[in-house]
Amino acid sequence: MKVIGNFGSRVGKLLVAGRYAEVELQQEDFHPRTASEEALKEFKKKNPNAKIPILETPEGAIYESNAILRYIARLSKGAKIYGANKWEESQVDQYLDWASTLLEPAYFAYIGQIVGYFPHKEEAFTQAREKFHGALRVLEELVKTNKFLVGSQVTIADIQVVSTLLFALRYLADASFTSQFPNVVKYVQTLAGESQFTEVFGRVVVCKTPIGPYTGALPEEKKPEAKKAAAPQPKKEKQAPAPKKEKKEKDEDEDDEPKKDKVLNPLDSLPPSSFNLFDFKTLFVNHPDKKEALRVFWEQLDDQGYSVWRMEYEKAEGEGRVGFLTSNLLGGFLQRLETFRKYSFGVVGVYGDEPNLEIRGCWVWRGNEIPFEIKDHPSGEWYKFRKLDVKNSEADRKIQEEYWTKWEEDVDQVEGLTVRDVKYFK
Repeated sequence: MKVIGNFGSRVGKLLVAGRYAEVELQQEDFHPRTASEEALKEFKKKNPNAKIPILETPEGAIYESNAILRYIARLSKGAKIYGANKWEESQVDQYLDWASTLLEPAYFAYIGQIVGYFPHKEEAFTQAREKFHGALRVLEELVKTNKFLVGSQVTIADIQVVSTLLFALRYLADASFTSQFPNVVKYVQTLAGESQFTEVFGRVVVCKTPIGPYTGALPEEKKPEAKKAAAPQPKKEKQAPAPKKEKKEKDEDEDDEPKKDKVLNPLDSLPPSSFNLFDFKTLFVNHPDKKEALRVFWEQLDDQGYSVWRMEYEKAEGEGRVGFLTSNLLGGFLQRLETFRKYSFGVVGVYGDEPNLEIRGCWVWRGNEIPFEIKDHPSGEWYKFRKLDVKNSEADRKIQEEYWTKWEEDVDQVEGLTVRDVKYFK
């Protein structure tokens, strides 16, 4: 089964539940706001509300994240993450409803002004914070003497609440926050430290200095200018259809030469290359020593048929403040490059520190120019590329080596910036 939606707390909680339930789930990045018209039309067949996430199952699609959460729990292979009996199931439902109607709305209204989802207004910000803290005071008492919200093991109620509050710890939990809600912090840290959570969200991070409300201009959606509507044309009177021509063995204006097959992509018409990109992708992804795999790449590279490029995203005001939003921004860019996978390989990711994260990467692709797929991309003009001469320049080789071999998140550094979220494009 497949979870479709850009990564965030709601997608994350479904992947965590899948791990507890021992249900295999794949995730596919998708956001209605950045999708093409055709992709959005197809998505609306699965969720007419055009909202994420959805779960694709053999029987069809399910939408609304808590409905999906319950569905996964019911498939559990003995973990009983929906409760051990009917009484516990009812309590799980109780806390799911509490979280979705009280905790989450208050949290998102509060955090929304911090991450730049909507404009900062001091009165609304203060009210949202008070509502959020009010919900936390309820939770503080619930987990004062209990490790779990229901029963003696993790349930989807815990998964729902902890997945939301992980981001609160990351952005808000300074000494004042921790002193007000010590039991909440302990509860979240304890459960979020389990492997089912860390495999999805990474290690638990508690901020030292909270991020304050974002007071700058909100980033505008980077979309091509809308086409002006054409002026209405006067209706033409219907004319009688022209009489059909009798068929001839050959039309008078028919070309004697046979029609040539259309070239689907200009890259297909380039001269043959000795470098086999598919074989290299397979080698690199599976090789335990990435430096050794990179050495093979340098030996085999045909720099007339392929080229290496460093990528850097040019941020708009307000972008790069929050990790998962920045990862989603990168995911939206990659999502529209699906047809380019055949011709390219890249290591791309999010680097640096909040609230000043960067999107960067290093690619190899067919040809020696920036391809049509990037030039024609709705966000292509904000992604800047510089060609690297990895055959002759030691400095350029070092750049590629750092991007392609340094993967350990929150530990490794690439061009002086800490690695936060890295992925292949293959």
